[in-house]
Amino acid sequence: MANFVADIVSSGYTAPKEIIGTLSTTCVATLYCLISVPFFWAEASLGLLIMCSFDFLLMIAFVVVAVVLGKPLSYLDCMIIGKTSGDVDAASAFAFTQSIRYNIGNNANFMGWSGATRNNCFESKAVWGLSIALCILFACSALVLPALFAKQKRAAKNEGNAKAAAFA
Repeated sequence: MANFVADIVSSGYTAPKEIIGTLSTTCVATLYCLISVPFFWAEASLGLLIMCSFDFLLMIAFVVVAVVLGKPLSYLDCMIIGKTSGDVDAASAFAFTQSIRYNIGNNANFMGWSGATRNNCFESKAVWGLSIALCILFACSALVLPALFAKQKRAAKNEGNAKAAAFA
């Protein structure tokens, strides 16, 4: 998606809201994953419940991204785009860009950029597929973390009973 933003901005357009939303959601998810790693090794079990709630919220965010990107992309066939040489493809992409500027102005839509070239199409579909995979991963994490919380709490309770029995 960053490639799209670079192409769009270098062409003098405003990036579509779908691309900005996808990049924002991905950056927040990456930051959360980097910050949450110490929670797995922490002794406090409350961190697991906090992570569960954030995983659930990120799952919802990626479901929204997958639906917003998937509505137009599901109809796009990447194999029929750009069945010509690279020079013709670049010329048609330039003509397409100029046509968008003339017809729409500086606000381009997501589908226009996704269907401009075969590479853009494959990149868009890859981002869509990865957002679906992240939906599944965050859903599994949101379901497993409460079970880990219960297991950790039960183990702490059993350990406390064992220590009490040892001192008696």
